[in-house]
Amino acid sequence: MPTEKIADQTFEEIPIVEEKPVEEKYFTLGKFKLKQKMVWFVGGGLVILLIALLILVNLLKKPSISPGGPQVSTPTPTPFKEEITSPSAYATDSAILKIESELKTIDQDLQSTDLKEAGLNPPVLDMEVELEEQP
Repeated sequence: MPTEKIADQTFEEIPIVEEKPVEEKYFTLGKFKLKQKMVWFVGGGLVILLIALLILVNLLKKPSISPGGPQVSTPTPTPFKEEITSPSAYATDSAILKIESELKTIDQDLQSTDLKEAGLNPPVLDMEVELEEQP
């Protein structure tokens, strides 16, 4: 059977630990002593305020339009001269013309061919089926 050990609750034997006071750091400016935490807090606040003011000034600043500024002329497109060149030497070659005509006939045959081939479809099996119950 397990036994429980009762904790001793006498407080006279506990050694007293003396707490060290927290030393605060100071900045000195002449006669003045300033706490370091306060200096950092105020300095950070000033930096954030300065950044917010700069953003606000940039947003509210109106673009200045100078009436006597230089006039910018619109560019005009350069004229394009189309030069008609002679066709390729192969454009009038009899072999090339023959191949082109054969390709046109093959293309016409392909366009007229039925690619679905309805004769290969399975038969429609839409029959009425009635089942009788057997006693």
